[in-house]
Amino acid sequence: MNNKKRSFVSIGIPSLFLIFSVLCLVILSLLTLQTSRSDLALSRLSLEQTTAYYEACGTATDLYQQAEETASEAYGMAHGREDYYSALEAFANRTPEFTWDINTEELCLELPFSESQALYAVLKASYPRTDNGPCLDIAAWYTIPAGTWEADTRQPVFQGGSPKD
Repeated sequence: MNNKKRSFVSIGIPSLFLIFSVLCLVILSLLTLQTSRSDLALSRLSLEQTTAYYEACGTATDLYQQAEETASEAYGMAHGREDYYSALEAFANRTPEFTWDINTEELCLELPFSESQALYAVLKASYPRTDNGPCLDIAAWYTIPAGTWEADTRQPVFQGGSPKD
């Protein structure tokens, strides 16, 4: 009888440790899988955002080139500061991405590239131009928030009072 109890203890405890070890390994592997999937989703989102940003930069560079060509032509044909600035204002009016600010003498470019961000560039016009350089100097080039933020109010929040109210 004593042999039967020893054999159960000698077989049962290692079996329990084996089952516990396998269970721990399965749980850890599931946690690793979930973390890997989350990292993959985050990497894809980062790739999409980065690609959209660089595509917007490429488009903005093309638009800057168009604005610079227009400014150079206007500079050559202008008889004064007012003619030059009115040509830049006309360019901004026919190009929807640009706005002209007469007070600061700047062309502002806003180019959305995602639901929540836009590329913003400020091109400073100068008259007369110096050293045959560009007519438009890039004064700023950065991202800004686009759209409006809306609070997520789907979760009910306790407002006070009793449930009977």
